[in-house]
Amino acid sequence: MMSKRIISGLIALVMTVGCATAFAESARHERVYAVVGADGTVRSLTDSIRLENPEKLDVLTDSTLLTGIENVSGDESFTLDEQTLTWQANGKDVTYQGTSDRPLPVTPVVTTTLNGEEVPASRLKDEDGEIVLTVTYSQPDAMPHLAASVILLPESGVSDLTVENGTVLALSGRQAVLGWAVPGADAALKLPADFTVRYHGDHAELGWMMTFASADPIQKAWTELESHIDFNPQAELQDVITLLTALQHGEPLPEVTGEAKEIPGKINSLNDGLRQLNSGAQALADGAAALDTGLAALSANSEALNSGADAIFSAILETANRQLAASGLAEAGIEVPVLTAENYTETLTGLIAQFDAEAVTAAARTQVEAVVRPQVEANEAQIRGAVTEAVRAQVLSQVLAGAGMEMDAETYLNAVKAGQLDETVQQQIQTAVDAQLETDAVRALIDAQTAEQIEHLVSENTDQVLASDETVAARLAQAQAAHDSLQGLLDQLNEVSTFVTGLKTYTAGVDQAAAGAADLSTGAAALHDSGTDPLLTTITGAEKSAAEKLLPLLTGDVSAALDALDRMAGQAAGYDLRDEAWETTTLYVIRTDFD
Repeated sequence: MMSKRIISGLIALVMTVGCATAFAESARHERVYAVVGADGTVRSLTDSIRLENPEKLDVLTDSTLLTGIENVSGDESFTLDEQTLTWQANGKDVTYQGTSDRPLPVTPVVTTTLNGEEVPASRLKDEDGEIVLTVTYSQPDAMPHLAASVILLPESGVSDLTVENGTVLALSGRQAVLGWAVPGADAALKLPADFTVRYHGDHAELGWMMTFASADPIQKAWTELESHIDFNPQAELQDVITLLTALQHGEPLPEVTGEAKEIPGKINSLNDGLRQLNSGAQALADGAAALDTGLAALSANSEALNSGADAIFSAILETANRQLAASGLAEAGIEVPVLTAENYTETLTGLIAQFDAEAVTAAARTQVEAVVRPQVEANEAQIRGAVTEAVRAQVLSQVLAGAGMEMDAETYLNAVKAGQLDETVQQQIQTAVDAQLETDAVRALIDAQTAEQIEHLVSENTDQVLASDETVAARLAQAQAAHDSLQGLLDQLNEVSTFVTGLKTYTAGVDQAAAGAADLSTGAAALHDSGTDPLLTTITGAEKSAAEKLLPLLTGDVSAALDALDRMAGQAAGYDLRDEAWETTTLYVIRTDFD
């Protein structure tokens, strides 16, 4: 006998695979429990419905065709008026069940064959042979359902087990077959409508099969898919068909307005470029022979050109070294290595950085600030006194406000001078102010503002000196002049170096081109005959071939699948009536007995 642990594992597995996410947030849960025979004949049926009541309503109203309605969750009463079911819920959830003789919208039907002969499943325990068990799903209406069926196999007597549209599971030391199907789905979607189990049975008795089925996951999946698609699939498909048709006929791609709107321009540009490349290759082959003579003449002068370029660069470097030696940089303590073709860039870049305006200005500011700061800090006592008086005025205003005296510090002091305030009040105010000034917080405030004022005065006085000191201005001007002169020298050497390098690159290219001129003519012809021309033919041919292969698929299976998905949308329904006031989900739990 199957243990409760195995049963729980099977149910949890199938619910997870087939139905779990589909019923997470529903308000009305319909569970139809049925027992059927292998031929699909219904032996018993119970429809259990749970009405969630999160708002704690006293009355819940539902619609039903069930008979024999019974409250299985409590003692709440109900009334039934034709199809309207009214519950006195008293703020609670209600779970009720009933029966119906309506046919199930999806019913598993099991057929078994033994060595090719159809036999009842009950005979298998007495037989030995090759067994094929096929599970189909009978439907009075072609409504798509997601169905998963589990068959727990006996502990022995089963070998060479295979499953089509399913899998084999190991549960607590036993083997189980999990099969799935989407009965009622449009044929264009090519989804499985049944599953088949094949094995060699040696007196292996099958007990029963458990099936879980629902139309809601398919509808919810389609609804979720639609919510994430921000384009019209049918229109996009038609655009792709239009583009592939043009490729099939070797025509330029027309403009489209959908997601594929960037493709026509790119493919047209590719094909136009290939045609231009092919034409250019032909022109190259035609001119290769004439190029051979000219390149040979140019190559004969390459050595003389390169030697002349090196001599020019050397002469300019020598002049630059003489200028740097006479510039006075060495006397100023700045070491200047001899410039060479290899080091001139690094050397001059380093010198230029030393004369950068920001660097020189920063150095001058540091020197001036070193003189100004001691002068300002010498007056720290005066600065602290002024800050203390300012803070004292702030504290006085706070004390006056706290004492309920509607006057600021200046008004208060004027009143004191004029003898308008009682001395006792003055003494109290003064005592409060002195107490505040002695607190750590106020002392820290005075220290911080004193330091801030010192830094402000140092910066302000430094700025004034820098702006007015002629010596600083002269140094900055000299530094800028040196910077500009060195930058000009670097730019000049770079131009000469670029010229020399370019000339050598040019002569090397000429020499190489001249050496291969004869091969170029042959190669250019091969480029066209064996390269660009076949490339053009291959790519345009591949485009046409791909279009010819894809068009039947898109106009056939893909188009049919989209049409089928459109037809499937909105088909979910329950076994009992679905009241529009409730968000309902329906799960069919069907046990098939093989006896």
